[in-house]
Amino acid sequence: MKMIERKIVAVFLLSALGVFSAVAVEAKNPVPGECAASNSLEAYLVRNPPKDVLALADGTRIKTAEEWTAKVRPAILKFFDEGVYGVMPPKPAKIDFRLVEFGYSFDGAARRRQYVIHCEDVRGSLDFTVLLYLPREIMAPKKWRGPGHIPAFVYPNFSGNHTLSDDPAVLEYKGFAYKDKPTARGSRPDRVCVEELVKRGFAFATFCFNELSPDYMVRDTTEESVWRIFDPAKLPAEKLVHPAWSWGSMRVRDLLEILPEIDQSKVAIVGQSRMGKNATVTGVHDSRFSLVCANCGGTKSLKHIPNLMYPYWFSHKLAKYVQTDMTSLPADELDRMSARFPPLPFDQGEFLGCIAPRALVISTATGDRVSSPESNYRTYREADQVFALFGKSVGWHIKEGKHSITHDDWRWFMNYAEEVLKW
Repeated sequence: MKMIERKIVAVFLLSALGVFSAVAVEAKNPVPGECAASNSLEAYLVRNPPKDVLALADGTRIKTAEEWTAKVRPAILKFFDEGVYGVMPPKPAKIDFRLVEFGYSFDGAARRRQYVIHCEDVRGSLDFTVLLYLPREIMAPKKWRGPGHIPAFVYPNFSGNHTLSDDPAVLEYKGFAYKDKPTARGSRPDRVCVEELVKRGFAFATFCFNELSPDYMVRDTTEESVWRIFDPAKLPAEKLVHPAWSWGSMRVRDLLEILPEIDQSKVAIVGQSRMGKNATVTGVHDSRFSLVCANCGGTKSLKHIPNLMYPYWFSHKLAKYVQTDMTSLPADELDRMSARFPPLPFDQGEFLGCIAPRALVISTATGDRVSSPESNYRTYREADQVFALFGKSVGWHIKEGKHSITHDDWRWFMNYAEEVLKW
């Protein structure tokens, strides 16, 4: 299928109807080339069919959303909390939202607010900074929804709020920095089309997730993370980074919950790569997020996860089912490598099914060898079985390109929110 100029083709599998439908999404910066993804993804499923996630080990079959919620969901959460991503930190004894700066940005199109979220518990406190942009009626009259009716996107960023645009008023983050990622002001405008978001009538909230737990990857960060403020006697043995990062997104959701401008029924969490994975963790555990967008990561099979490469991203218990330090091999090769280990009681498809009946979008790229479009596609087909119980379907988006989040991805998320969810 030829790439259509100025368009990205997004495919939704309507499992309840058993048909495909294609929706064309306008995009200003198309990626040239061929898009042969559909054939290769379906061919992978012939070799590695999706699991029937509604068939239980005892021979019974889940037929209703109520059965799924009561019988299966608790067991899935227990497995993933105790054996994959880790248990969440508790809510802090005290939390304050301190407005430290405000003004206008993007030639007056956005109202800018910067908050420090201050959290305290028995062993100390932790502060982190949230940048919030709100649309202004005068600059976007056709998209203006009025106070209490503004939908919002929450996006945990990698290297600081100041990297996403050249807005000189944004406070600079000076904490942990990745060696391979730019940290200068305005160095990552390619990651988010912030101005376009607010001009289309969306609020945008972002924070650097490394303020909650530095992503050292190969060493313990407990005493530099949010875990350090709590009584250790009341914490789990494994204090992993994904729960700490999700805890930060939940505190940002607490902030949005007290703002009268925000439509509380229309708040999305978006994540890229490891934070795509984290967006699903957040979405599963916090039902206040009505849309979860996992971009280029987070939804491939646990059998394909490089758990040995990132020992503080995943529980050591996962080593019973998979042991690899490889992240860019083809899905078929990873399947062969993991075949010697026991089958998983639950995989990502069931975990993502725990988001239902709220909305989920899985987004990937044809050339993304890091998150594997084939593995993501199989997970998508498995999760969609659960969503069908609720009369819903999972959004599926595949672009041409590599492991990345681009403005076109954000346009697709915005279009999905507006056209499918009717935000």
